[in-house]
Amino acid sequence: MAVVTTTQFCLAFALNFMFVFLPFYVHAISPLDEAATLRWTGLIVGAASATATFGSAFWGGLTSRYSPKVMLERGMLSHAILVGLMAFTTDLRLLLLIRIVQGCLGGISTIGLIIVSAISTQEQLPRRMGMYQSALTLGQIFSPPLGAMAAAAFGFRGAFLAASLMMFAIFLYCRFGLSPIPPRPRAVKGGGVPRRQLLLAWLLSFAGTIQIVFLPSVLPIILQVFDVADERQLVTAGVIVFAYGASAAAGSYCLARLADRIPGHRLLLASGLGASLFQVLLVLGAGPVSFTLIRMAQTFLAAGIFPVILSLVVARSGGATIGFINTARFAGNAAGPLVATFVLAHADLLTLYAILAAGLAGAAAAQYAGASPRLKNR
Repeated sequence: MAVVTTTQFCLAFALNFMFVFLPFYVHAISPLDEAATLRWTGLIVGAASATATFGSAFWGGLTSRYSPKVMLERGMLSHAILVGLMAFTTDLRLLLLIRIVQGCLGGISTIGLIIVSAISTQEQLPRRMGMYQSALTLGQIFSPPLGAMAAAAFGFRGAFLAASLMMFAIFLYCRFGLSPIPPRPRAVKGGGVPRRQLLLAWLLSFAGTIQIVFLPSVLPIILQVFDVADERQLVTAGVIVFAYGASAAAGSYCLARLADRIPGHRLLLASGLGASLFQVLLVLGAGPVSFTLIRMAQTFLAAGIFPVILSLVVARSGGATIGFINTARFAGNAAGPLVATFVLAHADLLTLYAILAAGLAGAAAAQYAGASPRLKNR
């Protein structure tokens, strides 16, 4: 458990190391106008998560025939190679292709969830799932500002190569540190969660993830609106992402703890509506500081949605259902940059914020309305 948790932390750190500077890299190598560059930014940033939505289910299914440890190692090694190739890519089409392949060979967090399930008893499972999710979130928090500073100090190529080397080191750590794990038998389909409720939970997880991940793809434009000097934009972006990432981690922990005292479906409704309100209030940010404070309040509420949903699912179903819910994060990670850049290419920031807020508020209301009266009190 210690090895797989540490592996997930380090992998999330390495992947998010380039998350902040990737949009700036696209802007730097793009020969196109601003609107076209925004569209390409959304495609490139979101491509890996889009294909991972399907690739993760495929690779996860293969754990019934092959060792989950082997599948985890395969994913990490492929990431290390592909990120290294990105360091030498200056063509937008080739960069998009690499990101698509990266997603097809990814979905590592799903394999990690399967491993946690394989090594845990039923009593240990909820606590260990929480540990695993915390490791992933912490890795996402600490890496963006360091990635931004690495790109500012060593250039984009040096930052990409640093991320690639980190992933290769993680591969070696997992290769020699994780015990052999036999293939997992296919889970028997459970009937604990009604299909309609499961789909609504997926939709709410998807909408909540979009609110968390959309911002980095449009930060170059937002920082231009705030008149931040070009030489300070990378580091400023890293600090903003770090700040709201820390708030998101705190929200995940605090709201998951509140789920023991407040019925989960009511908590999800309150979190979704509150995050939607603060999403619209982002337009009131007059500079990086006030904008970041509003964003921190928004992500505090939005980030708690997924672990609360996961806790409800874990209590009443098996690993296959958890894996399905996990695909909502991949889909949201893909859709967030795409929605943000495509809307902003044709409209203003207020329109973007309003669309994202309406999506989450609608999903939260639908999820609450779709729950049976009995489940609303659980």
